[in-house]
Amino acid sequence: MRLVFLFLFCAAILGGATPRPNIVLILADDLGYGDIGCYGGKAVPTPHIDRLAREGVRFTDGYVTSPACAPSRLGLMAGAFTQRFGVTWNDDRSAHKLPDTQRLLPELLRDAGYVTGLIGKWNIVRPAERCFDEVHNFIEWESDYFPQEDGRYKGSNTTKSSEFGSSKTAGWGPERPDQEYLTDRLGRHATDFIRRHATHPFFLYVGFNAVHSPWHGRKSDQQRFAHLPHEVLRIYASMVAALDENVGRILDTLRAQKLEENTLVVFLSDNGPAKGSAHIAGWKPDWPKHLVVGSAGPLRGAKTDLYDGGIREPFILRWPARLAARRTFVPAVTAMDLLPTLCVAAGATIPNATTVDGVNLLPFLRGERSGPPHDALFWKIKSAAAVRSGDWKLVMVGPEWKPELYNLPSDPATWRPQLYNLANDIGETRDVASANPDVVRRLHTAWQEWNRPLPPPARIAAAPKKK
Repeated sequence: MRLVFLFLFCAAILGGATPRPNIVLILADDLGYGDIGCYGGKAVPTPHIDRLAREGVRFTDGYVTSPACAPSRLGLMAGAFTQRFGVTWNDDRSAHKLPDTQRLLPELLRDAGYVTGLIGKWNIVRPAERCFDEVHNFIEWESDYFPQEDGRYKGSNTTKSSEFGSSKTAGWGPERPDQEYLTDRLGRHATDFIRRHATHPFFLYVGFNAVHSPWHGRKSDQQRFAHLPHEVLRIYASMVAALDENVGRILDTLRAQKLEENTLVVFLSDNGPAKGSAHIAGWKPDWPKHLVVGSAGPLRGAKTDLYDGGIREPFILRWPARLAARRTFVPAVTAMDLLPTLCVAAGATIPNATTVDGVNLLPFLRGERSGPPHDALFWKIKSAAAVRSGDWKLVMVGPEWKPELYNLPSDPATWRPQLYNLANDIGETRDVASANPDVVRRLHTAWQEWNRPLPPPARIAAAPKKK
């Protein structure tokens, strides 16, 4: 049986008698790999996130399961490939049904005795109030960063989504000094949760909507970033700065409450930086017609892409009581690994019926296991698929989206295979598929074997059949 009993006192697992850690999981929205100083970012100082990396483990090759919000977040919380549930893209979210047997991370930790709280964005079909003890500033998709006259934030109001999206505006605010910028509001509520539950093991999930659109910057940052060439980049810089400052508020609160040593803090983003264009609501006429709002650093691509710029993210883990500081971990890992890793740390039980594709990273981080945690990682979205194994990455791009593309045929002539060696080509600039047909064939075969048992996308399966 695969029923996993993960007891805190088991020295073989935790290597000692450290009490169960508090867990703080911080997820940014649409943040680029190159937006953070510890990943090479230069445009915006991020001293607090950099401090988190300096005091913990920085993963150079940390991946998410999708370059889009909803499937990426589901993969994180389920610890499994979302394609198992028919979720390949954002629009599958409304059609798929997550099996009750698939327990999500906050449910598993709550079952283990943790007080659980969500601050901010959820974007998963299972109701947040069913998964957490507390829900504050709930965001389904996107939200204004400035309040309306009645004090409500369009898109972020209650524990249930009454307003799905934002006002689609752009600019600087808030209008009045007594109004609170939403990122600051989420940070304040996160620190309040920590203070209220300082004496009991807790799991806090802070789903910042920063730096997702709408592009709303703080007026107080206008002069600070006036040197940047476009207004949208100046606004974006303010959004990144606010995110970093509120990560700092969370870290400072843990220290002030004397919880820092035995709190496991995770920071990552759900996907790469967004692509702005004149076709997007709220995009100002004098802004560049096409612009990636943010930076993927040395990586190719952005949000919606299966190139690494869309799926390789800032990924940091700090646990002073159990993990050495100033560590860099190079082998590829995935957001799916967080569920088993955090459950082991918390002594939580993962039932047999819950599918887990991630692996517990703690033995690798503590030097108890060597080698890469994964032989291969797989992706499948609208019109593309990918697989990474070792330093090799195969990207398969279709000419256009078609339902049948979800089962890519074996004939390579029907799709465009692109092969990259990430060890010497991190930017995926040199396609070496023609020079390495055996590698292409091996990776394509592995992808087909992974894909074969998967169900069709939920929106296709749910669509009425033509008569």
